Amino acid sequence: MLKFCPFCGAKLVKNATACRACGKYLAAFMSAQPERSTQTDRPASKVNAKKSSTSLDAELAKCREAADEGFKIAKSNYEEINATLNAAADKLNQTAREQKQVDRIHDTALIDEQRNELRRLFDAVNPIGDDLKLLRERSQEFSIVVYGRTMAGKSTLMEILTHGNGDSIGKGAQRTTLDVRDYHWNGLKITDVPGISAFGGAADERLALEAAKSADLILFLLTSDAPQPDEAEKLAQLKSFGKPVLGVINVKMAFNINDELDIEDLQDKLADTSTIDATIKQFKEFAFKHNQDWSGIKFVATHLLSAYQSQDKNPAVFELSRFAEVEDFILDKVRDDGRFLRVKTFVDSVAVPMSNIILKIYSQAANTLLESDLWFDKRQQLGKWREKFVERSQQKLDGLYKTLSEELDRTIYSFAENHYNDDKVNEHWQQKLQGAHFDQRYQQLLQELADECERKRKELSDELTQELKFAFSADTRTKVELEGTTPWGQNIATALPLLALVPGVGWGIGLALGAVSILGNIFFSNKAEKIREAKEKLRDDLKQPSFEMLGKMHSQVVDIFNNEILAKAVDEFADLLAGYQFMLARLGKSQSLMAGELFDKFSDLNAKLFADAIEFKGAGFISNVKDVARIPGELTVAFADRSNLNTRELSDLLGEKIFVMQPHEKFRDTLKEILHGDFTVKGYRLNSKGDKRTYAVFMKDNVNATSFKIAQQIALVPIVVKKSAQPLPNVSAERTTQAR
Repeated sequence: MLKFCPFCGAKLVKNATACRACGKYLAAFMSAQPERSTQTDRPASKVNAKKSSTSLDAELAKCREAADEGFKIAKSNYEEINATLNAAADKLNQTAREQKQVDRIHDTALIDEQRNELRRLFDAVNPIGDDLKLLRERSQEFSIVVYGRTMAGKSTLMEILTHGNGDSIGKGAQRTTLDVRDYHWNGLKITDVPGISAFGGAADERLALEAAKSADLILFLLTSDAPQPDEAEKLAQLKSFGKPVLGVINVKMAFNINDELDIEDLQDKLADTSTIDATIKQFKEFAFKHNQDWSGIKFVATHLLSAYQSQDKNPAVFELSRFAEVEDFILDKVRDDGRFLRVKTFVDSVAVPMSNIILKIYSQAANTLLESDLWFDKRQQLGKWREKFVERSQQKLDGLYKTLSEELDRTIYSFAENHYNDDKVNEHWQQKLQGAHFDQRYQQLLQELADECERKRKELSDELTQELKFAFSADTRTKVELEGTTPWGQNIATALPLLALVPGVGWGIGLALGAVSILGNIFFSNKAEKIREAKEKLRDDLKQPSFEMLGKMHSQVVDIFNNEILAKAVDEFADLLAGYQFMLARLGKSQSLMAGELFDKFSDLNAKLFADAIEFKGAGFISNVKDVARIPGELTVAFADRSNLNTRELSDLLGEKIFVMQPHEKFRDTLKEILHGDFTVKGYRLNSKGDKRTYAVFMKDNVNATSFKIAQQIALVPIVVKKSAQPLPNVSAERTTQAR
């Protein structure tokens, strides 16, 4: 029943159908207007707010006490996180001292990279302490931030709450609020922040987000015209901060308090709940794009312009504007949940960044192991090429030896024909061998083989560099460096000690004496026979030492190939690839262990918050909790043996979906249930012996993002989503696939 005329504000006679003061008929308002208990100056909500001010004051006092409790919980967890990092740093320094005298280049690189990882972790964690300290300094007041796009009515809302003069209200499509403004209402701090989605308003949006991080409650303002995707994007950000949200929808229509048609239209607009509900539903559908669920966010509709024009002037129009419901909406939330929300603000000041940090570390660990895969694959390629290269090289070396042997045999034959009676046969034979250039031909072949090795190394190095850039689209922590191996692309004749290839060292010793004895007896026998015998004698004297020396030359060339070219140009490179492969696997394990230790602290913090929520609401019981995984603002999953919880009530309190899982006897089954699909677990060797390994879970690329985040928190090893566009390297004997 109306108590005041919506047209002139005059007090109405009970059951009046028309206003005595202005003569306007009231039939249009009588049927749809709910009965309210009102006073002469303000709507019922204002009176009720005054009547319940004592209870609100008492609740705000408890909120201040709750802030102290929340600070202690968050500070304690933050200190545990720092202690974990400091312990890891001490352990790493101890390892570095132990290996200081050990010449293991890859272990040194691993320690350096772990130091860099820890330094980055400290850099990420330290701001949490600063934010916690700042939040503590501002903890005396319950904080509400009003959020919405430019010209949605935020400043108007603030003017109504604070009975302002309207100076801050926009007059057009301009950005009105350009900074953060704090107001006070009913003992609450209400913060108006710059609007979102304004042209040139990127800096404003950053200010708004920073202010929202320290809020206990977000009042998110929409308009009844079409919701925008960028509004949904900002709400998703706020939800990711773990912030509870109350929604207000400002029904848009021009309004003049002196126009009776506008007043009637206002009545119709706000009575059209189906249109308002459709707008809210349309907006909530954006949640799917952000992998969130906004079904639990409650909205209340109002018309801010009419509320502003009628406040303290026309109680009936003010009541029609439904702004009183907005006030009740806020105050009821503070009275009901204020104490818990104060604790949650402090807890989430640690939990939200730690959630992101843990997921990032696991992601880095996954990339590290995938990078280890790439080095391993190049090592495998090099190994396969080496087998064929050795076979091919052996054929070339044997072929050259056969060719040189045949040439040497022909050379000995022709040389004996011309030098059987030569008293300088030794000198001339050495000259003959030098002219044959056996040493240069061996050196040329060795150079060709060395060049082939160099080309293959460069090919694999270039491929690896490109694959690393493609796989990680940024500079990787390791680069393909060849400085640690022998540069075989140079002139091998200056690099190899081919002393045996120099003619004259033992190539014809004793030949001169044999020639002289033949010449001394030539007059006492048949001349032709003696010449034939002399030639045969010279050939026999030349063959044994010459072929023996050629054999030694060939053996030395083979040794040079095996011990110099193959060992240094190929095997050293293979060792370098293996070194990086194992180093990255060990680094991936180190990252996984660090993420797991931090998750233990994160889980403890969330378990405390979850238990407090159950106790605060008296929402049932849960026993033998194993883990609590949480995506702040989205989902909490408790793994427990038994529970009987009012999850709807807890969900409304936390602003998150609540799910309780009974863990399976086998961890693999629990993980499979979370991921809604099967997976493989791959082992990565940490050293050449393969006695120790680290592991990663591999999933197909259709895994749900929310399921992935929850699973990653409890898996304690990286979860790698296998992209169909980037097939994983083949699993070999060096990497096992097993079910966990």
